[in-house]
Amino acid sequence: MMRKGTPMTVIALDIGTTKICAIAVDAPSGRVLEVLSQNNTFLPAPKPWERIQDVSAICTLIQSFCDALIPKYSPILCIGITGQMHGILYLNSKGEAISPLYTWQDESGLLPYKDGLSYSQYLTHSSGYPMASGYGITTLFCHTLSGAIPAGTSAFCTIQDYVAMRLTGRTRPLVHTTNAASFGCFSLASGAFDVRAIQKAGMDAGLLPEITEDIRILGETKEGIPVAVAIGDNQASFLGAVNAPEESVLVNIGTGSQVSFLARGSEKPLPKGLELRPYFEGRYLYAGSPLCGGSAYALLERFFRSVVSMAGIEAPQSLYDKMDELLCRTQEDHHPLKVYTQFSGTREQPQARGRIENISYDNFTPENLIRGFLNGMAQELYALVEPMQIQSSTDFLIASGNGVRKNLTLRQILSQRFQAPVKIPRHREEAAFGAALYAMTGVGFYISLKNAGALIQYEGDE
Repeated sequence: MMRKGTPMTVIALDIGTTKICAIAVDAPSGRVLEVLSQNNTFLPAPKPWERIQDVSAICTLIQSFCDALIPKYSPILCIGITGQMHGILYLNSKGEAISPLYTWQDESGLLPYKDGLSYSQYLTHSSGYPMASGYGITTLFCHTLSGAIPAGTSAFCTIQDYVAMRLTGRTRPLVHTTNAASFGCFSLASGAFDVRAIQKAGMDAGLLPEITEDIRILGETKEGIPVAVAIGDNQASFLGAVNAPEESVLVNIGTGSQVSFLARGSEKPLPKGLELRPYFEGRYLYAGSPLCGGSAYALLERFFRSVVSMAGIEAPQSLYDKMDELLCRTQEDHHPLKVYTQFSGTREQPQARGRIENISYDNFTPENLIRGFLNGMAQELYALVEPMQIQSSTDFLIASGNGVRKNLTLRQILSQRFQAPVKIPRHREEAAFGAALYAMTGVGFYISLKNAGALIQYEGDE
């Protein structure tokens, strides 16, 4: 029973690569009261392999969201924060950003280093950890060797950690393990960075941020609102979309795609493309992230528009609706096209590319090409799960992201491929919602994340 006058609204922030959003959530019911969002943008990069974003602009936008929502829904119970993982920015001793955000898409690690290896490949061999380009420690390694670390650097952190610092006035970052592990060179066994491996590679371990695995409140805003430690967006999405974690698999298809499921029982050697990540309350999450994902469908849509233009017809801004209509009135061919959608490569094989097979005179049609792309996207996700043999314990496939919300055929294909019914969360901002659940638990509004997760509802629920 809540005391009279207890704040009931939570603000949650999600700092994504392509979009930044803030939501206001009614704590007792889980109802999303308002959503504010705006596209994130990249800065022109001095070097062609860099993928950087403006830290100051991101913080200004976040502050504008808070300024709009806090007075409107005051008093505020707490603020939760999540955002894009892997990427880093550098801080001085005052806790001020002195660099742009080097995002997870940064390609510094793909540059050739020595012995025929790229920076990320060399660091993988040196450290014993799988290190991809865009991982924070890989970026740090590249910057260490090239002398690109700004003078006066005291620490580094994710963009969501920095936003939490600015809101609370902290001068040193406190990074949750869900974010820290995404940097790489992180030991799951000890729950800490492998300092020896980092120092062996020539990096300054003194720049490593303090980490925590607990559900913690970082500090308070100037208005006295508790702010939770920022958490990784993969784990936040799972937390905010799945109310029965032991029986469910989560797939997210937007610009990219991802499949996540709770670690069950004893650990096995991980298949290629699958990671074991820290979750919450001492648990772990398996996650696999095809690099192309939903952008494969966007690639096909752009191709169709270029064909229309080639015919001398002004192409519409979008053909997605026409593509969906075509699928709804046609059946899958008995000899379907086989599309492999690794158009952006994979983390293990960055140079890999997609392909189309089984083409005949009869099946090379727009509708079969569309269905082939969707099948390829679903298969790329399923292939990450299949070696773990979890179908027998999977009751639900939770699907999120615009790629599945807007495409009924894709939902049907995913359901068939994973052999489980598809459930779509009612709220659209799953990662932000997960950050809200985490923050509510952090301030004691709910006694556990499981208790908070009971707020999650799905389309079709009564």
